[in-house]
Amino acid sequence: MGTPCHVTVDADLRREQQGLCCYCESEVADNEGHIEHMEPRGRDQSRIYDYTNMAISCDGGTVEHCGRYKDDSKKNPRHSWDAALFSAPHNPVTASLFSYLLTGRIVPATADSATANYLIGYLGLDCPRLNERRKQHARDLIDTLGDQPDPGLVDWLRQDYLQTDQNGRLKQYHSLSKAILEP
Repeated sequence: MGTPCHVTVDADLRREQQGLCCYCESEVADNEGHIEHMEPRGRDQSRIYDYTNMAISCDGGTVEHCGRYKDDSKKNPRHSWDAALFSAPHNPVTASLFSYLLTGRIVPATADSATANYLIGYLGLDCPRLNERRKQHARDLIDTLGDQPDPGLVDWLRQDYLQTDQNGRLKQYHSLSKAILEP
């Protein structure tokens, strides 16, 4: 922590993830979140410095979701690391495991519901606070679109919500925005 190597890895991961939490897609400011070991450090010591096992995760607020939640056996007693069910966020298949509902909930989208359900539970992606934040995001987008969306407005919203900004960052809940703007 705080070493030049740690600072470089942190900056590289943030740039690669375009400013979003690897699990819930919340925005993670430069002074927030932490370097997450997807496979917990205690499971395989040889992966502690393995860049492919690292990502930036939000701190989950009151530790209700994401990296700090997954490794807390007191707050998350029903779920523990399972290498057979875990799918890394940077694996292209992972995004296809989920559907985002306008209610803010995240649910399995594929026949591989065991992996999706495991990830939702293990990472706390269905916690009420996170669901409410996603629901508000969906409501804001839908209210902006209105009943008869103007094609120009839709194009502008796609540009604003689905493309990176001048700093290379995406807006939070990118997958939910994509589900609404590119159904």
